[in-house]
Amino acid sequence: MRAVVQHGTGGPEVLNVEDRPEPHRGEGEVLIRVEAIAVPFYETQLRSGLIPAGGEPSVFGHEAAGTVVEADDRSLVGRRVVTMSFTGGAYAEVVAASQYTLVPETVSAEHAVAAAVPASMAVALLRTANVVEGETVLVEAASGAIGGHLARLAGRRGARVIATAGKGKADADVVLDHNDPAWRKNVSEGIDVVFESIGGPRAAELTAKLAPRGRILAYGLLSGEFATFSVADLAARGLTLIGFGGLDAYAKDVAAARAEALDLVADGTLTPVIDRTYPLAEAAAAHARVESREGAGRVVLVP
Repeated sequence: MRAVVQHGTGGPEVLNVEDRPEPHRGEGEVLIRVEAIAVPFYETQLRSGLIPAGGEPSVFGHEAAGTVVEADDRSLVGRRVVTMSFTGGAYAEVVAASQYTLVPETVSAEHAVAAAVPASMAVALLRTANVVEGETVLVEAASGAIGGHLARLAGRRGARVIATAGKGKADADVVLDHNDPAWRKNVSEGIDVVFESIGGPRAAELTAKLAPRGRILAYGLLSGEFATFSVADLAARGLTLIGFGGLDAYAKDVAAARAEALDLVADGTLTPVIDRTYPLAEAAAAHARVESREGAGRVVLVP
């Protein structure tokens, strides 16, 4: 099979297409003929070495959708599924997976892989934050996949949504351009919930904008650094900081929300946004596109 293999860390050029043997299905696993592969931003950070990863060379990639071709349960053969692997291997024509979610028949592989992880993150984040009607929420990076779904779903719950977006476009009541260094100063006070995905030390500036007993959910590091807050930042206003990340949290909260997220795609509540589609052989170009941050929506590879 053809697969994209990472040789060292660095720019997109460290990704190379090679012939590799097809994986063997282990006990309890299914074998999937891959139809679509997501290229999320965090993978560019893994490739560059900004986020430490395991050894290499290895088949890269973590999120894929396709059709089951082998399984212990014969009823699964021919069904479309989406899978997320923490150990890589998704940038390939065939993958073996122990964890997977059935995709509704009306949802394409491209839409399934574009929505499965970010939409399930949004569902789980909103559930954790317990956003209710009438609250005001701030969603960072709302032109991205997770932020876009967060803004849409928070609005459906009756919340007032303030969003930041690189190109000033988002489905929200108020949109701020987060390329403006002063955007945090332009945020109105009295926010109940902040969904913090940019990270870095400047995240603490948002604590002054929160209402007493407000909540901050820190789940991303688009800046390359985790958000940093002091106890004083939080205690003075009775704020709650909720970290949302790591393998345990992901496995428990996000994976459990994936079927619900795909149902929201199937019924039209959420519409996956695909920026561009590239053939598997152009994985390096796909990474360059994601790193440019010029597009809105997800970049998808097709074997």
